[in-house]
Amino acid sequence: MKKEMIDRTFKLFLIFLSFALLINIGTFVLYHEEPRRGIITFEMLKTHNFFQPTVLLEPYFRKPPFHNWILAISSEIFGSVSEFSLRFPSLISVILTSVFLFFFSSKLFERKVALFSAVIFPTFFMVLFGYSTKTEPDTLFTFLVSSSIISWYYFIDKGKERIAWFLGYFFTSLAALTKGFPAFHFFLIAIFVYFFLKKDLKGLLSFNHIVGFVLGIFPFVGWILTVPTEQALKTLFSEVISRAPTQFDLLETIKRFISFPFRFLFATFPWSVIVLFYLYKEKESYKKLVNDKTTLFLILTFIGNFLIYWFFPGSRMRYVMPLLPLLSILIAVYLKDKYFIHKRAKNILQFTLELIVPLGIVVGVIITGNSSLILKETIVFLIFAYLFYFYFLPRVNFTPIVILFALLMLLFRGFYSSYYLPIAESKYPPVREVAKEIADLTKEYPLFTKTKYLQLCFYVEKFKNSVLPYSSKPPKDSLFLSERPEGNVLKEFSLGKRKFYLCSFSIERIEGKTLEAESRKTKSQ
Repeated sequence: MKKEMIDRTFKLFLIFLSFALLINIGTFVLYHEEPRRGIITFEMLKTHNFFQPTVLLEPYFRKPPFHNWILAISSEIFGSVSEFSLRFPSLISVILTSVFLFFFSSKLFERKVALFSAVIFPTFFMVLFGYSTKTEPDTLFTFLVSSSIISWYYFIDKGKERIAWFLGYFFTSLAALTKGFPAFHFFLIAIFVYFFLKKDLKGLLSFNHIVGFVLGIFPFVGWILTVPTEQALKTLFSEVISRAPTQFDLLETIKRFISFPFRFLFATFPWSVIVLFYLYKEKESYKKLVNDKTTLFLILTFIGNFLIYWFFPGSRMRYVMPLLPLLSILIAVYLKDKYFIHKRAKNILQFTLELIVPLGIVVGVIITGNSSLILKETIVFLIFAYLFYFYFLPRVNFTPIVILFALLMLLFRGFYSSYYLPIAESKYPPVREVAKEIADLTKEYPLFTKTKYLQLCFYVEKFKNSVLPYSSKPPKDSLFLSERPEGNVLKEFSLGKRKFYLCSFSIERIEGKTLEAESRKTKSQ
């Protein structure tokens, strides 16, 4: 592949990747841990306390604040703390990681490998469908950790030790500000592997290493110095401790140990399946990886870090995400000479497109019963698909098997964004509507919460445009949210199987109007 074609393919890939990820990015409500990130960001901007994260005004110690600084900047740029502003930084982190891989891989390998590694990383299943548009720190953490390892390796191998050590520790420092101590073992294992392969462990004690460490680690140390020592230590250690199970169950540990590699294969689909196929088909083909010093460094760094999470009882699959950029380079090197028949590749893409459009329409209408919604989302997807098929494909060479499967994953993500997200939102309990009603009812009153159901609490904060303090004993002259009837129940709300109550210990009416049978008095429990 010519340099011009490679560069053009990569630019077009990033454009359509962004397009596929941006479709309906703000449609689905914040879920799982996303509301927690939203609350922290909202309260940072309201209280202007950017060093100590809080959740419902209670100090939050499990993670340092760097990810929320990024979310706060995004929210300021887009004008509010919203689903879009909170998810957009994850998308940007994926794009930046891909660009970073393209830039450095082109210096370490041929340009074709750079392109392949840059399109493989964002199309891992765990990245593309799991975290690329999720309000979690994992994609940012992945970008920072992989940047520390790859930039350090490139410059140290070129003999530019000062810049290597500084960049390595600087990116590690920012990664530690994102998720704490785990950032360090990724980088430290990498540098140990490098000097082990060189048979020069004394190189770890060089003067440049010490200087790079002192200068590079400054952002992390600077943050520690801005908060009380005890709080900083709690923040650092709690994330590590929280990953360990509170009780040891031998059977569960064995099951997790056995299932972990299989879950990893699923998380790295489709590339894991493709690599296994070629390893089975060409049994000696892996030797070209172990015979090259750079790929051997990446393999051993990957294995060293992977084993930690495989053997650690409390590990979750997202913990190994920072290793995926390294893995994408290895897969790119391994598959760089694998090609597909051009006509067959085109037929596969065309068949896929012809299959998923009617599938989305039929299944969408059956599930939602809302044909107008599905028609609207079909139009959105067809715009994406039309540009993809008639503008993107004629300008790229999708004969390499890496490009073919990357394009297939891109097409599926566009389909997922267009159909799944709005369908899921239409079936989800109306948390936004309930939160807005609560905010409207309580706009003239101080409001507290006795529930830590963070999804509802985030949207109440958002629509009320003020922080929602948690209190087990809210003031008598205030309103408060509870998951059980207490005091004067002013209104009851249902979210799926959960019920919430707007209560007060003294207020019986809102705006001089008794709310429908909801002002019944109950005993405070």
